[in-house]
Amino acid sequence: MSLNLIKYAKEVEERALDSYLHNTRVLRLSGIDLKDLEDVVKKVSIETWIHKEIVAGMLKAYQEALDRVVEVMRDVESITPTTIERAVLVKILKEHLQIEADMIETYKKLANELKYPVLKAIAEALARNEEEHHKMISDLIRKYEAM
Repeated sequence: MSLNLIKYAKEVEERALDSYLHNTRVLRLSGIDLKDLEDVVKKVSIETWIHKEIVAGMLKAYQEALDRVVEVMRDVESITPTTIERAVLVKILKEHLQIEADMIETYKKLANELKYPVLKAIAEALARNEEEHHKMISDLIRKYEAM
């Protein structure tokens, strides 16, 4: 269901972008000088192009996630770590926790600097998602340390 909806969103964004660009050309060729209309169409066209690219990336990421989830879960379910392996896991997870912290900070900075609202919202959402990762990894570290 989600995959089909993402594909449809991508198609709609592509149609919208084509329409905006076509109509801008028609206005210019007709000699119609509507600066305010052209400014709005220009802004909407740029943001629609951004939407189209985001949805294309979303489609690719979603398809890859669906393809890989079974493989990842199969590998994870078979892990029963020994004491030494738990120590190594904790070390690796703590190192990754630092990377997550850097990603959180980077996405928050990016959200503050981005000009387009949709990109700003995505950066904010990515920061929140990285904060969730940070919490999950922290919980996992505590679990392995307590074993």
